[in-house]
Amino acid sequence: MDEKTVALIRAAQSGDQRAFHELVAMYDGRIMALTLQLLKNKEDAEDIYQEVFIKAWRNLSSFEFKSDFYTWLYRIAANTCFSYRSGRHRHHLENISLEEGYHDAYNEENPDRSEQQQHIIDAVNELPQKQKTVFVMRYYQGHKLGDIATLLGLTTGTVKRYLHRATLKLRKDLAAYA
Repeated sequence: MDEKTVALIRAAQSGDQRAFHELVAMYDGRIMALTLQLLKNKEDAEDIYQEVFIKAWRNLSSFEFKSDFYTWLYRIAANTCFSYRSGRHRHHLENISLEEGYHDAYNEENPDRSEQQQHIIDAVNELPQKQKTVFVMRYYQGHKLGDIATLLGLTTGTVKRYLHRATLKLRKDLAAYA
């Protein structure tokens, strides 16, 4: 973290709302993109986006500079999205999808997408939610295993286990295309 960010965090921890608003401005685009990716619904994403920063403000005193501030916010956002999806609003939401937002090569407007690519997208989208999240974060977003563990609040072993199970299921489901 750079000195400016550290200074803003410390000021915000002391109750400086202006400093917190500067932090929000630094990270709001990435957090909004994340909530959109995870929720696939603009209204839900906007609601959760606001909730993330409310939680961040309320819990800022617990930030101990042991991780990057964005990692801390990402974890709040991901956990808030997962809780929201598993709660009473689940019927309004779609699961993480490779169709939208995870990889430019897989958007609906891409006329070059082959039947094989579509089967891969469908197979990944059929994975159990936790396996799919870890798989997408690793192979489509390029996160390292340790970063995924930190961002999702899991152990590295758990991330490896989800990734292994996802890979085995995808190998089985896509065996006809090998």
